[in-house]
Amino acid sequence: MLIASKTADGDAGETSIERLVVTATQQPKPWLSSSAAINSRDLTDEAPALDIASLLQGLPGVQADQRANFAQDSRISLRGFGSRSSFGVRGIEVLLDGMPWSTADGQSQPGSMLLEQLGSVEVLRGPFAALYGNSAGGVLALQSKPIAPPSASLTQVSGDLLQQQQLQVSSGHTELSLKQLKHDGFRPHNSVEKRQASLRQTHLFADHLQLNWRYDWSDDPLLQDPLGLTFAEWQQNPRQTATVATLFNSQKNSAQRQLSMQLEPLSGDWQLAGWHGQRDIQQLLAFSGDAISSAGGVVNLNRHFFGLKGQRQFELGRWWLQYSAQFEQHTDQRQGYVNQRGNIGDLRRDESGQVQSSEIGFRSEYVSAELWRFSAGVRLSQLKFAVSDYFIRPGNPDDSGRKSDQHPAFALGVSYPLLPDFSWSLNIGQGFETPTLTEMAYQSNGGGLNLALKAARNQQIETGFKYQTEATEASLDLFYIKSRDELVVDQSVGGRTSYRNAASSSRRGMELFWQQQLSAHWQQRFSSTLLDSSFAVQNNNNRALPGVARVQHDWLLEYRPWQDDRWLLRTQLNYRGKLWVDDANSLSAPAVTLLHLDSRWQLDLQHSQWQLWLGLENALDKTYAGAVVVNQANGRSFEPGVPRQWVAGVRLSIALN
Repeated sequence: MLIASKTADGDAGETSIERLVVTATQQPKPWLSSSAAINSRDLTDEAPALDIASLLQGLPGVQADQRANFAQDSRISLRGFGSRSSFGVRGIEVLLDGMPWSTADGQSQPGSMLLEQLGSVEVLRGPFAALYGNSAGGVLALQSKPIAPPSASLTQVSGDLLQQQQLQVSSGHTELSLKQLKHDGFRPHNSVEKRQASLRQTHLFADHLQLNWRYDWSDDPLLQDPLGLTFAEWQQNPRQTATVATLFNSQKNSAQRQLSMQLEPLSGDWQLAGWHGQRDIQQLLAFSGDAISSAGGVVNLNRHFFGLKGQRQFELGRWWLQYSAQFEQHTDQRQGYVNQRGNIGDLRRDESGQVQSSEIGFRSEYVSAELWRFSAGVRLSQLKFAVSDYFIRPGNPDDSGRKSDQHPAFALGVSYPLLPDFSWSLNIGQGFETPTLTEMAYQSNGGGLNLALKAARNQQIETGFKYQTEATEASLDLFYIKSRDELVVDQSVGGRTSYRNAASSSRRGMELFWQQQLSAHWQQRFSSTLLDSSFAVQNNNNRALPGVARVQHDWLLEYRPWQDDRWLLRTQLNYRGKLWVDDANSLSAPAVTLLHLDSRWQLDLQHSQWQLWLGLENALDKTYAGAVVVNQANGRSFEPGVPRQWVAGVRLSIALN
C-alpha cells in the first residue's frame, strides 16, 4: 500500500526527486502533486521502540501521548480525533501493510504490532481520510520493511527497567520474527511481560501475480495497571501508584492472532484481500463492580473478526478511476464478574455483540493539460449493531438491542504546481464516526442498547502548500473542521458508563513541516501544530476539547560524522502545550518540553553486521503528565510521564548466502 521509493516527476516539466505515496488515493503518485495533507517518515533507521507513540513524535497534526502504561496502550489523536479514547486507539483508521488493524466500529490496539518490523509510516489528515469509512478522522498507515535477503539477526535491548530480545530469520521470500519483552515500570504495580511473533511470505505466480500473506501473534500474560493519579497525588509524588490498583490487582492479559492475505498483479490494476483473527482479553479493574446493575470489575472479552475487500483501478486517457468494496465483521463475547480484591467473583454481565460494516467506494482523478489535478471520492457505508444480553436480573435490565445506519462520506480536491518544486492544494469533504459497541452499551435511564446515540458527523475544508527539492521538503496546511453530535460521557454510576451526543464542535489550525539536509553531515527536521478546538455547552458558551494540546513543536537535529552512516548522533526537543482533563475545563496538565538524546553505530565485518544504540530519554528528568484520562469521574486523570532513563541495544546480523 505504501511506496517509499523515489522517482522523477515529469508533470512539473523538469526532473526532481519526489517521494511516492498511495495512502490518499490508492494510486502511486508524487507527494508534491498530491492534494491530500499527508506526511511520511522512514523508520528503517530508528532504534527499537517500546510503543508506537515514540515513532510518531514530530509528525504534523499528530499528538502521540506516551502513557507509560501498557495495560491501556498509547493514545494517538489526529487533529483532535481520538483524544477522548480511554484505552487503545479510536476515531483513526490504522493500517498495517494496507490491511485494517481497526475493527468495524473504529477501535484498534497497535500494542499488538511488532514495531521493529515497521519500515515506514504515512499519516493522512483531512477530508481524504474520510474515504476510509467509519471513524476515519485520520489514517495511520504503517508499512513493514521488505523481507530481508537470506540472513539471521539477534537483537538485545537493555535499559534501567527493561530487557528485550528479538530473533529474526529470513530466506529472502519468507521471514520469521520472535520477540519478548520484560519491563518493571517506574511505578509500583507497573510490570509488563510481552511475547510476539510474525511469519510472512511472498509468492510470485506466472511472473505477474503476487500473493503476500502474514500471520501475527501476540501474547501479553502480564500488563499491570498502576492507574492514573489525582492532581494532588501527581504533584506530591508522580512515581506512586493508586492504592486501589494493588487492592484490586488492576491488570490485563491479552492475546491476539491475525492472518492477512493480499493477491494482486505486479501491474497493480486490482487487488483482493482478506483477514481473520481473534483477540482475547481478561482485565481486572480497580473496583469491585458488585452492584447488580454493574458491568463487573473483571472483564472477559473474546473477539472474532474477519474482513474481505477488493478494488479495481484503470486509466482512461487523463482520467484515473477506482472502485472498491469491503465487508468486515467482529463479534464480541463479553462477561463481567465481581472483582473480589483480585479474585473473580459472581457474574455481573453476559452478552454477545456484533458489528457488521458493508462499504462501497469510488475514486477518480483527472489531470488537465495545464497540470491542474482534480481528485474526488465517495464512500457509502452501512453499519449494523446488535447486542444480545443474557444476564437479566431484577435491578439489571435487558440491554439487548439492534441498530442499523447508512452513512456517506466524500472528498473533493484540487492541486496545481505553482512552480516546478512548489504546489498548492484545496480540499473539502465530509466524514462520520459511529459510537463503538462499548459506548452504546448503556442508557442513562432504563435498559436496552443506547439506540438514541447518533454518529458524529464532520465537515472539513483545508488548503495547503508543498515544497520539495533534493535537499528540502516542506509543507504548510491550514484547516477548519465543523462537527456535530460529538460523543461525550453522560454519566458514570455503579460501573455503568453511558454516553450522549453533545452540541457542535469546531477545530481550526495550522500544521507546518520542514526537513532539510543542511550539509553532507547535518540534517534537521522541524514540525509545528497549532490546534484551536472547542465545543458548545449550555448558554452558548464554548469549552476547549479535553486531552488536546493547543500547541506542539518538535525539532530534531542529526549529525553523521561520516557519509557511510557508520555513526549517527541525534538530539530531539519536543514541546506540548497543556491538556484539559474534562469537558468543564476545570483542571489541566501543564505544558512540558522534553529533551531526548541518542547515538548509533554500525560496523560491517565480512558476512556480519553489528549495530549499537545508546539513548537517553527525558534527559533533563522533567516531571510531567504523559497523558490525561478524559472525564475520569474518580479524579485520577493524570498519567505520569517517563522519568529520565537510558536504553542500550545491540544487533548482530549474519548473511546466510
